[in-house]
Order: sequence, then structure tokens, then C-alpha cells
Amino acid sequence: MFQGKCHCGNIKLIIPTLTETGTCCNCSICARYATIWGYFKASQVKIVTSEDFISSYSYGEKNINFNRCSQCGCVTHYTLADASPDSKLAINYRMFDSSILKKITLRTFDGANTWKYLD
Repeated sequence: MFQGKCHCGNIKLIIPTLTETGTCCNCSICARYATIWGYFKASQVKIVTSEDFISSYSYGEKNINFNRCSQCGCVTHYTLADASPDSKLAINYRMFDSSILKKITLRTFDGANTWKYLD
């Protein structure tokens, strides 16, 4: 079991295990957020918040909701707009202790142009 949290601690992410890889995307929003995404089924991730501190941002076709703490501003995860328990949910590994980045392989995804992994 691994737990990450936003800077102020209002949003906690609990995952059962680490993924083998973490994805760095260069699309217009991920490049600005500097996220490292780990992909899970929504049912695998427990999100705990002390109050209603989650706000979200969506753009373009509005298929993805980028979720952040409305108090400290950290982007913690993204969800699909039409989410179900089997839907993909991406957690931001930057919310976890930095030592876990040594345990996963980082991959670069070209979300800006080709929609392919660059490695």
C-alpha cells in the first residue's frame, strides 16, 4: 500500500501497488503541470479528502478532468469525464515520496504531436 498527498495534505491518494512505469507527457497541459502519471482502474485508487477540497479543470473535448486541491493547488490525479469503477484513473506520482521514482521506469509520451511513446 502506498500513500501520496497534496502539499497541504487535504487530498490523499492510496494505491495498492506501484505501476511498472510512470508516464511523462509533453502535451500542452501535462508539460505545464510537470506530472508523472501512473495508471490504475478507478476502483483500485482510494481518494481521501478532509473536506470538499477537490476542484477540476477540463478543456478541449472535455474527456479528462484534471483534479487538484483547491487549497494548495497541487494536481493530484485525473479522471475520465464518463468515469466508472473500471475506468482509467491516473495518479500523479509527484504526490508521493520521491524515492518511489527509483522503483518505476519513466516513459515519455508525445501527447503534443504523435500520440506515441518516444522510447
